[in-house]
Amino acid sequence: MTIPRSDGRLACGRDVQGILDQVAEGRAAERDAHQSGCLHCWAALAEYDRLWSPVRELAAERVEAPASVLEVALEKIRQVVEHADYGLLGSAEGLTRISVRVVVAIARRSAQEVPGVRVALSRYRPGPGAEGGTAAASPRAAAGVTGGTTTVEVTLAADYGTDLVDLGDRVRRAVAARVRELTGMEPASVSVVVDDVLGER
Repeated sequence: MTIPRSDGRLACGRDVQGILDQVAEGRAAERDAHQSGCLHCWAALAEYDRLWSPVRELAAERVEAPASVLEVALEKIRQVVEHADYGLLGSAEGLTRISVRVVVAIARRSAQEVPGVRVALSRYRPGPGAEGGTAAASPRAAAGVTGGTTTVEVTLAADYGTDLVDLGDRVRRAVAARVRELTGMEPASVSVVVDDVLGER
């Protein structure tokens, strides 16, 4: 499938056409070296795979997908690609675009409300060619959004003595539920990084 776009790239710089081909070929679950650490690619792969699923389901029935189904799927993907830096949710009244910064803020606040979390930060990952920095320098690096799908990573310091495996599970559930509730987007993954443990307050 071919999707035209002015620059043809995700926010991380990865070529959109390559990711679309990967999804169309049934390899959405595979990750190359860049994709294994890129939240933007995770979100794009999950969203494109979801949008392409009607075509895949018809193909599995050994029937030729009607041109109308193919065109509807492609049109939805075109819309998503044109707004690569935002979550995109449609309704009968129009479109709502949600910045990745909003997802990061919701995720951080949600994580901080989980008992056992001392502090939750946006983890900063410089993009291609970017200089290193702090969480405040690029909060958008802690999440990826594509269409109605998002991926999130939260770095936190925990209270000493907390069961960290259980804490990670509780943070994931809390963040996913809150992001889903407030944005309408579906968290494809929520990664939790425990960076430190702190003693009594």
